[in-house]
Amino acid sequence: MATKKETAAAVEEVQAVEELKPATKKTSKAAKAEDASAKKVTKKTTKKKEETLTVKLVRSAAHRLENQIATCKSLGLRRIGDVSVQPDNAATRGKLAKIAHLVEVTE
Repeated sequence: MATKKETAAAVEEVQAVEELKPATKKTSKAAKAEDASAKKVTKKTTKKKEETLTVKLVRSAAHRLENQIATCKSLGLRRIGDVSVQPDNAATRGKLAKIAHLVEVTE
């Protein structure tokens, strides 16, 4: 889920790339391929920034339900203070919902 700030930042990046393009059009195949690859690179870099969540264990999983302990382990959180970077998808969001009272999440 992209916030308004992230969306605005992505739009600004695209505009900055478009401003860097030369005023005259290149008609060669190599120039067209170069422009296409530049667009792909900017799209990929913006996706990677948005698709991760940083999860930090702030409360102990000891003496919790078995499924909560297993969820912490599946996220790579073993001790208080452990930090893990996870993909931002429905499965991860579901895991975080189970242990929301034990972790801090930053996007």
